[in-house]
Amino acid sequence: MPIPPDTIGESQLSRTPIPIPAFFQEAEQPFSLKKRGRSLCYTVPPRPPGKFGQSVSRIFPNRHESWSQPRPRSVSSKDPENNQLRSQLYDESKQELYFDQCFHKICKLGMGSFGEVYKVRNKEDGKLYAVKCSMEHFRGELDRHRKLQEAQKHERLEKHPNCVEFVQAWEERRKLYIQTELCCLNLQQYSEEAGPLPEAQVWGFLCDLLQGLKHLHDRGLVHMDVKPANIFISQQDTCKLGDFGLMLELDRGDLSEAQEGDPKYMAPELLDGEYTKAADVFSLGLTILEISCNMELPKGGEGWQQLRQRYLPLEFTAGLSTELVEVLKVMLEPNPRKRATVDQLLSLLVLRKVQRWRRVMLASRAGLSRVLSLFQLLICLLCSLWHRLCDPTLGFLRSRRAFTPSSPVPSSISSGCEDDSLGDEVFEMSPQSLTPIAMHRNYTYHGEQVSLCMLHSPDIDSRPSVGNTSTPRNVSPQFTGGSSSRSPDVSHISRVSPVSHNSSSPGTRLSSGFLGEDFECGQRSAFEPKNLLSMFEEVSLQ
Repeated sequence: MPIPPDTIGESQLSRTPIPIPAFFQEAEQPFSLKKRGRSLCYTVPPRPPGKFGQSVSRIFPNRHESWSQPRPRSVSSKDPENNQLRSQLYDESKQELYFDQCFHKICKLGMGSFGEVYKVRNKEDGKLYAVKCSMEHFRGELDRHRKLQEAQKHERLEKHPNCVEFVQAWEERRKLYIQTELCCLNLQQYSEEAGPLPEAQVWGFLCDLLQGLKHLHDRGLVHMDVKPANIFISQQDTCKLGDFGLMLELDRGDLSEAQEGDPKYMAPELLDGEYTKAADVFSLGLTILEISCNMELPKGGEGWQQLRQRYLPLEFTAGLSTELVEVLKVMLEPNPRKRATVDQLLSLLVLRKVQRWRRVMLASRAGLSRVLSLFQLLICLLCSLWHRLCDPTLGFLRSRRAFTPSSPVPSSISSGCEDDSLGDEVFEMSPQSLTPIAMHRNYTYHGEQVSLCMLHSPDIDSRPSVGNTSTPRNVSPQFTGGSSSRSPDVSHISRVSPVSHNSSSPGTRLSSGFLGEDFECGQRSAFEPKNLLSMFEEVSLQ
């Protein structure tokens, strides 16, 4: 069926609009959301392979630069004459690095254009730190000087609660090491894992970063690389500026070596070579826009130009408050002379309220952490004390250690105890000479109290045996704890030691009777050749 022509004479299909493909419509959108949970391999560009071997000169093969010594040297700018590292753990005779001898490497925190960052524990003081190690060797004197500038600039920066603290820096085997305080993670990792941050938290981070920038700007310094990857979060949930490798000193006036940072956060005036403090404010504004809206900032194109013209996409900023949107607009002003300064932003009413709330919150959190640490310490002390008091194993070991004799009691105790002088010495001991264990182990025998310390007395053990075998016998007394009225049988003792019949003192009779019963129990339980012979003789006599 033919299609009827219109009044002009053309077919109706010739004027039908062609539908635009879906991928062209997506290409027209310059802004997009961040992908949650992506790893750091997507955020850090891969490094090209490089050769890390030292350069060898064919003309001067034995040439050694003064800065390429194998031993570690400090790169401190405060005391350039004294470049020795002070550590009791470092041994120059070993081939290990100073980093490996003095630090225990725990894990790798990240990787950047400079090198790798490790979480370490100092073996000398036991504290945790972060050490940044350069991946490439120094390519020459100029490259070494450029890399050492980062450590020296960071060292000259005074300590501030919103700036990462510098500890020390050293060079060894053509590499640079920078030791700083340890922070949990950077803002880029935190935002990628958490998504869009709550606005109250965004206000707190903005206040911290403005105070950190004020600390730099008041000293004539410009960071030049403010971005989430260079902002670190401490354990107290405080934001700190770090990575001062591109920091400029405006007071010196020499900006020939000035470098721009990440183009995603770069201020528009840097394209014209204008380096001012306002560049840090613009980069901070884009950082706050990114973490509050979870927006992926463009690296170039139309979206990049729109953000430099103070355009904020409504589809991303619709959920923000009007106060935060107004603050972002004054921070993203294209003209650096009209852009708000750090002091002007901190003087705003909304930011003054945030500062007061931030101080109270951080102080209360610090006090609570101290109380919790003291409480944990007290609990640990109480648990250790309770464990020592109530552990049955420890109590058994203590009792066993207290009542175990140091040496076995020989059978010659019978001849020694039948002496008059020994009997008086044993049973007439002063209370001062008794041990606490012996004072508690007393038994009553024949109406008198007898102490068991005589069985373990070193004086008794040291006496030689007379008329008896050297085989030790079990002489542990079996008492009932009360008084006994029966008289012991001492007929078998007279055969071994006839001296016992001549003793007439009460102490001697008591000692002979006491030991006679002991030896009677010992002879019943022990079988020896001499005992069997005496038994056969008694049977033959009967």
